[in-house]
Amino acid sequence: MGNVNVLINRMRYWCTGTSLGYSQADRWDIRPGGNCDCSSLVIHCLREAGFDTGSATYTGNLSSNLTARGWRRLPADGRPQAGDILLNDRCHVAVFLGGGLLAQASASEHGTINGTGGDQTGHETNVRGYYSYPWDCYLRYGSAPVPPKPAVPQIEVDGSCGPATVRRWQQVMGTQADGVVSGQVEPDGRTYARPSLASCTYGGYGSQLIRAVQARLGLARDGLLGPATIRAIQAHLGVVQDGSFGPATVRALQARLNQGTF
Repeated sequence: MGNVNVLINRMRYWCTGTSLGYSQADRWDIRPGGNCDCSSLVIHCLREAGFDTGSATYTGNLSSNLTARGWRRLPADGRPQAGDILLNDRCHVAVFLGGGLLAQASASEHGTINGTGGDQTGHETNVRGYYSYPWDCYLRYGSAPVPPKPAVPQIEVDGSCGPATVRRWQQVMGTQADGVVSGQVEPDGRTYARPSLASCTYGGYGSQLIRAVQARLGLARDGLLGPATIRAIQAHLGVVQDGSFGPATVRALQARLNQGTF
């Protein structure tokens, strides 16, 4: 059975305790004075630590082989745990050692993918501080479930766009959450029909919330909930595009907001 601590120790050994170079031409020549690349080193150390790596041969098939054998694919949230495999499925892989450090094979002595055997520069394989490479995921060994996301309090799906609905909409869009759609044009029954907003102020200066919505939908950002904006919202929500912000549109909005998104 695999041991994460052994994985950490073997990665540290190969990256600092011996002269192991980087070259994709002979990437499996893992010995003092030999060569590896980022994925062959991680796969080699996994096997040394007793893990079954299946048919894994490079970054592109590492995740599928390990997740079939007790590893979990987790979001790269900037908080890795010791023993996590830091993976970009296309380009790179490293192992997080803990204490803010990772171990990796980086590049040859020429800064390219091929070089001579052994570590010519002292950092072809290396231990360094964790950095925000565009990791696609962390692979973590163990069967503990992923902690559930905190439950989002539900708003009532009643078709009335009152303060609770507006406040949630503002929270989702990242604007001030005061529960009021402010600065709207006074409805004239033609250009601006009265929308189904139970929490609204008029004055024509526009709303931060509506500007954020318009930006999300690729519209001109005047902050006004006019017919064009309403139709775009309806298209986004998948309801009839009649330009009227009525109960059917509001119910679709409320259902979306209860999922924590717009």
